Amino acid sequence: MDDEEKIANFCAITDSDATRATQYLAVCDGDLDRAINFFLESGGASLDSAPSASAQSSAQQEPIDLDGDDDAALAERLQREENQRQEPEVRERIAPRTETLVEDFGYNYAPPIPSSSRPMRPSVFNQVPGMNPRNLTEKQSRLEQLFRPPFDIMSTYDIDTAKEKGREQKKWLLVNVQDLSDFNCQVLNRDFWSDEAVKETVRANFIFMQYNKDAYDGQAFLALYPSQTFPYVGILDPRTGEEMKTWHQLGSPADWVTAVHEFLERFSLDPRSRNPIGKVSKHKPLDHMSEEEQIRLALEQSMGRGDDDSEVASEMSSVSAAESADESLEDVSSAASSARDKGKRKIEVIDLDEDEKMDEDEPLTSEDVFATIQPVARDEPAPDPKTTTRVQIRLSDGSRKIRRLNLTDPVRYIFEYVKSDVPEMNGKYFQIISTDRKKLIDQVDQTIEEAGLKNASVLVEAEDD
Repeated sequence: MDDEEKIANFCAITDSDATRATQYLAVCDGDLDRAINFFLESGGASLDSAPSASAQSSAQQEPIDLDGDDDAALAERLQREENQRQEPEVRERIAPRTETLVEDFGYNYAPPIPSSSRPMRPSVFNQVPGMNPRNLTEKQSRLEQLFRPPFDIMSTYDIDTAKEKGREQKKWLLVNVQDLSDFNCQVLNRDFWSDEAVKETVRANFIFMQYNKDAYDGQAFLALYPSQTFPYVGILDPRTGEEMKTWHQLGSPADWVTAVHEFLERFSLDPRSRNPIGKVSKHKPLDHMSEEEQIRLALEQSMGRGDDDSEVASEMSSVSAAESADESLEDVSSAASSARDKGKRKIEVIDLDEDEKMDEDEPLTSEDVFATIQPVARDEPAPDPKTTTRVQIRLSDGSRKIRRLNLTDPVRYIFEYVKSDVPEMNGKYFQIISTDRKKLIDQVDQTIEEAGLKNASVLVEAEDD
């Protein structure tokens, strides 16, 4: 292939003129492929043009013979010019980035906290543990004392840590979320959480946290348990995180303590408790049973051995229900007479003369102590905050009685009052239990003050053999 044919092919492929084709073919010693590659790599730059004055002066002072032996010098100059014409662009470094891995994608995962959350400055109405009161005026100091949060019963856990502590200690979680701009929330600290009965109930049964809705922990809690009304007070299950009971208006401390004890009677975290969390039916839904299983269930219910399952019972036939009702009445009647007989045996009067003959080393049982307590109707003492107190007595039917006692009266007086003035307990053996689940039958000889029953609430539970 002669030079003219190479020039023609070069021009056809690169769409350049014959002069530039001649230059590139000369640099590449007539190699058409190398010349085309060099042309494409250099972007079709003209080999006889210089990008700078220094390069032009150098080219004029040192003319290069394209046909001579200076190919290395020409290539070096071309490379230098190319580098000057196209300065390499250096990209910016990748900025460092820090992220947090979410460990638990289950129930405890909380949505991101809004960026508006900022640390709150401590003040009279935003007190924190260990706040320095030295910079407060005399008026601010009085307000600080008046609206002080209940630090003596509060915990500073976040909601996830509180759940772990609740599972370990078998205590419910009690959460109070406050809006510092709402004076009703401040009133809680002044009038409600300062009440001794409320404190005793919370201290014995709950892990208590108080959050500000605009603080980090408060917004983390509200992301899981949204609330638009404040103050918010709620009881949570530490095992499942379920919201068991909530209040937005608490009422009087006595009413709230009563409502809490009603809740504690129905629910408990202790598996040994007499009031378990739930009761699971042994039976499948009726529409999922086979014909043989339905017949067996009908026989069990008609014989009085079936579970008290309202849904299943409502689906049974009216004939089976009628038969079951007749036989159940007989069972209830016999059970009632048996219970009366047991109750009468329980409270038989013990001959004190025979007791003196008993071995003095043998300890008395709870039943023996209970039997020695007689129903006595005593007059209430005159009200005096220094020497008397009121004890709230809750009965098994949900009713309440209030009794005023001297602080020096023995606990035995409460049993005497229940035996004499509560007809429902007549002829029955019962226990009186304090808020911390202690049986007062073991403290009958202690005074009201020694037993910690000042302004307390107790529960009366009838027991059957």
